[in-house]
Amino acid sequence: MAAISVVARKGKEHLWVKLTEANPSFANALRRAILAYLPSFAIDEVHFYENTSPLYNEYVSHRVGLVPLTWEEDVADDARIAFSLQAEGPCTVYSGDLKSTDEVVQVFNTKIPLAKLGEKQKLRFDAFAVKGIARQHAKFQCAHAAYTLWCDLKSDKKAKAVEAVKELLPRAEISEDLVLKNPHEVDVLSLADQLAAAGVTVKTKDDSFLFRVESYNNVSASQHLKRAVALLSQKCGELEDVKV
Repeated sequence: MAAISVVARKGKEHLWVKLTEANPSFANALRRAILAYLPSFAIDEVHFYENTSPLYNEYVSHRVGLVPLTWEEDVADDARIAFSLQAEGPCTVYSGDLKSTDEVVQVFNTKIPLAKLGEKQKLRFDAFAVKGIARQHAKFQCAHAAYTLWCDLKSDKKAKAVEAVKELLPRAEISEDLVLKNPHEVDVLSLADQLAAAGVTVKTKDDSFLFRVESYNNVSASQHLKRAVALLSQKCGELEDVKV
């Protein structure tokens, strides 16, 4: 049974955890669940009424579709959330200029530039957001995940080893017992050969990983991880119910 323990957090957007008693297949399944199967909202349809900007309708539609929207679990699966935008230059049109008709599904990042309008140039359209997953289209991706093998450091001469680690990894915070306090901030594996030359052995296990999650919307990274774990558990349950 895999176990997860928190290594570090950076706001709500970034989370690093230690994944133990797992294997590469499980770590990759968890990564893929976060990348491709977590539902989110994204604009899927744009109806233009006026566009005298330098950008084609298709180009504006593509930009609008990639604007991250907030997520609300209780919204119906078949919901179609309407947005509208009306702007006249000279100005820069930002994602925050998209106005939602829904109280909970809104633009998450309001500072994304969509178009720059010159004197008397206009942009006016309605857009509609739907629920989807990144396996259907990348615009629905609401989080990123990656992992690497967990590294432990070993040496017969710990004092010299600590100095060697600090020299090769200036950002490393390491105890006298060669325990990294910030494994998420340093790339130990890439310097394994140099560390070995300095008398420090990098030990890895096939069942331990450093796992990173980054959120792109209003849901925290830790909640995205919980959603992915629940999704995997559900899928495994469905597989158990299959009769061959």
